[in-house]
Amino acid sequence: MAAAVESIRLTVLEDPRVAGALVVGLIMLTWLILRHFSKASTSRLHLNDLARVECLSTGRLMHKIVLPPREASNTKTLVLMIPGNPGVPGFYEPFMRHMHQLSGQDVEIVGLSHTGHSLPWINNDETFDLETQVVDKLAYIQKRLERDSSLRLVLIGHSIGGHIALRLLNHYSAQIDKLVLIQPTLMHIGDTPNGKRLTPIFNRYSLVSSVVGKPIGMLPTSLKKLLVPFFVGPAAFHKPALSLVEYAVLLNCLKMAWHEVQELKEIDDGLVKTHQEKMLFVFAEYDGWCPPEQVEILQSRYTQAKHVTVALPHAFMLGENGSEVMGNLVWEWLSAEKMPTAG
Repeated sequence: MAAAVESIRLTVLEDPRVAGALVVGLIMLTWLILRHFSKASTSRLHLNDLARVECLSTGRLMHKIVLPPREASNTKTLVLMIPGNPGVPGFYEPFMRHMHQLSGQDVEIVGLSHTGHSLPWINNDETFDLETQVVDKLAYIQKRLERDSSLRLVLIGHSIGGHIALRLLNHYSAQIDKLVLIQPTLMHIGDTPNGKRLTPIFNRYSLVSSVVGKPIGMLPTSLKKLLVPFFVGPAAFHKPALSLVEYAVLLNCLKMAWHEVQELKEIDDGLVKTHQEKMLFVFAEYDGWCPPEQVEILQSRYTQAKHVTVALPHAFMLGENGSEVMGNLVWEWLSAEKMPTAG
């Protein structure tokens, strides 16, 4: 039994989407047993005191987590955390808090959600593709710059968030001072070990979401809360994990993953070469989404960028002290005295 539990734990650390599938499977089994004894809860609030909702020019709403500076008028730097998939900012909150503490709370750090991945009901439970996620991040930055044109930006992108960060860099290179790409998925996702293994599921995202996800909505929240800790150990991640146990969220995550496989082919080589001096790449020792051959390509092509390898899983937040280790590494680089010239 102990060996089986350890095997499940290691799988969860490597790939959150596998973890989600395991959670859903157990929830479905439990639902069949307990559906006559419980009533489904209509509670859909999984928020904390840092949560905010931003109205975008696209007509959509974005859930975000905000760590404000001590003195709003004294800061001109905005650090944006762009998540992977699932795009729930709560998973990055300990990482963000640690960096905020290291900064002396002198900067604003904002974690953005992917539209439809967090609080899906604020957008009427609609589904969105990868391009929509890029457009909405662009709209958020544009809104912030309209409010203060002197604002300086630092982007931190994890996994597919790295690809989105590069898309943002292409539009706002003059305003972006530094760019951190954590375990980035930047090219040929379908050819990676995890991509090959999971693409058959992504290709059937609508069917899989219907068969697996719809029964989730019939479960009482109390039962979901009881099951989540078995698959997501650290208590800090129970609330964001709970937010994933919804049909609309599962559909959005799988649909976006399908688009990632279809659309991510070649990296924008010219863009990265032009701005590599302001980039930090952080790789995992083993990563099924960014395998060694891709790491070698990135390191050999972009020699003026900073490259670091860490002993953390792809979902670094779930690794032992992962948020602290990554926060220390990233903040040390961001706070270096020499800041590359934007442009």
